Amino acid sequence: MMGAMRRNLIAGLLIAGGLALMATSLPALGLVRMGSSDVGIQPIPALGEPLSPPHQHPKFLPGTGNTGAGPSQVVAYLSIPKLGIKNAQIFDRGVDGGGNMLIAKGYAVTHYANSSPIGSGNAVLYGHDDIEGSIFGRLKDLAIGDELDVALTDGTSVVYHVTARTIVAPTAVQILQPTNDVRLTVFTCWPNWVDTQRVVVTAVPAAA
Repeated sequence: MMGAMRRNLIAGLLIAGGLALMATSLPALGLVRMGSSDVGIQPIPALGEPLSPPHQHPKFLPGTGNTGAGPSQVVAYLSIPKLGIKNAQIFDRGVDGGGNMLIAKGYAVTHYANSSPIGSGNAVLYGHDDIEGSIFGRLKDLAIGDELDVALTDGTSVVYHVTARTIVAPTAVQILQPTNDVRLTVFTCWPNWVDTQRVVVTAVPAAA
């Protein structure tokens, strides 16, 4: 009897210790502490239409019927030095006949065809976090000032700097909406292997 009680007590202490560790580690990542000093937080209220989660069958997103440059044509290349990403291919993607987002395969990036062209307005980019190369598995590590480099197929290149990072629900489709400024909205699913939220990074061209 005493042995069983001792085992139960030890198990309870281990569970409590694990929960305490989780509670302290998440704020350290800057993902649940809204007052983080190194990352700008832009709260985005949730809407009723879900962002298309690539692990499931998303609902139709209005205006995404254009497949842009086509399923096999590279429109640009993305490099993010801090994350070790170099010249990742970017493809335009719209939706299929059933309204499902056509996500680029492998270690590649999807440019949402319904968003602005890269270098004009709000260009929205998506990459996988935990499957098919996991190109954006560490997107949450970016902070204000970090560099994103985009090389277009016409030979021009643009340097962007991160201005904000936030965590939103998969219903926050307003990140796809047009803006008056030129920006990249880069997002992926989070947490890894759970994917109940989205990490969203905003970057704007470096000042000339």
